[in-house]
Amino acid sequence: MGYKLDLKNPKTFSEKLQWLKLYNRKPEYTQMVDKAAVKDYVAKILGKEYIIPTLGIWNKPEDIDFESLPNRFVLKTTHGGGSAGVVICKDKSTFDCKKAIRSLNKSMKQDISRELKEWPYKNVVHRIIAEEYVESRPDVDELPDYKVFCFNGKPKFCQVVTGRIKGEPCFDTFDLGWKHQPFREPKKYPNADPLPQKPLHYDEILKAAEKLAGNNEFSRIDFYEIGDKILFGEITFFPTSGMGGFDPEDYDLLLGRMITLPGTKRGGVILKLEKSGDVEIQGLGLTDYKFYCFDGKVKYCETISGRFTKKQIDFFDLDWNHQDFTFDGYDFADDRPQKPACFDKLVEVAGVLCKDKPYSRIDLYVVGNKVYFGEITFFPASGFRGFHPDEWNIRLGDYIQLPKDM
Repeated sequence: MGYKLDLKNPKTFSEKLQWLKLYNRKPEYTQMVDKAAVKDYVAKILGKEYIIPTLGIWNKPEDIDFESLPNRFVLKTTHGGGSAGVVICKDKSTFDCKKAIRSLNKSMKQDISRELKEWPYKNVVHRIIAEEYVESRPDVDELPDYKVFCFNGKPKFCQVVTGRIKGEPCFDTFDLGWKHQPFREPKKYPNADPLPQKPLHYDEILKAAEKLAGNNEFSRIDFYEIGDKILFGEITFFPTSGMGGFDPEDYDLLLGRMITLPGTKRGGVILKLEKSGDVEIQGLGLTDYKFYCFDGKVKYCETISGRFTKKQIDFFDLDWNHQDFTFDGYDFADDRPQKPACFDKLVEVAGVLCKDKPYSRIDLYVVGNKVYFGEITFFPASGFRGFHPDEWNIRLGDYIQLPKDM
């Protein structure tokens, strides 16, 4: 990109996308970049009428049932970014199936998560999907891409890609009022001449994009306009992997200022935004899972919520039954913590770490689908924190069997 990457204080659009690659690990992103699985995600939010119909899905190119496909269709690898792994058939009578299989096999071996560090693709199952071939409006020679740039969940720009059929793609960006913007991204592609016309369903495109963008720091939502309706294309979080560049370069910084990075980074982990009413609090949103272990056996899990707002503490047994005690001076959580999907793994890890110890508390975190170690302590609050009700001080004390030979 021609300048040093600053991950400690990212400012430009390009820098912030690299930062988000490393730290913004929202597990739902994997479904959102999977060209097959994303259809269910979009259908639930927008409706099935926005989805290009699927004709078939196969695990490898050699399995494709070409006989079952119509005269025109599109093949895509489910893990491909952008136009990678796309094969278009406009006439099956002249379509080279063997060439298509070779091209798709090459794409099946690509791994964007390794090559470009776009982590959401890591767990996408490599498959091939066949879709209906969609055509543009009768008064338009080709099918433009309408790519809506959303910053912190709000659409700000619409990028239009034309000229792909001729092999000479052009990129143009418009604001929400369809005013052409004086920058190009990626910088290597020219503007179209003449400029693209505003789509008939532009307002609907913007509304649909905002629904799909959610509260994500940055996302680009792509659509097509087909006759009297719009169809969903894809969701990407890293256009050109954040390395397409801008012309003029100043816009790299100007668009970068529009991305508000989430929360606080601690130990290489982004801690999510918490919401209090309509006010967003830049807080540490990870739940602490503190396992109380007696004589090498895990007995209870303490959860801490709202550590930097209104600290609330709950205890659960190993079946995630809520217990009727907490520490003096603390309340139960207003929204009772849900059992984490990997709770059995947490218990297993705590059980290994507490082995052969009369008492220990093992602290763990869950980020995405991964378990992270926090700390081990033998004297929580130095043993001076009271319980409510009082009887639990005795009941928990009964679990500790002190050595008799000391």
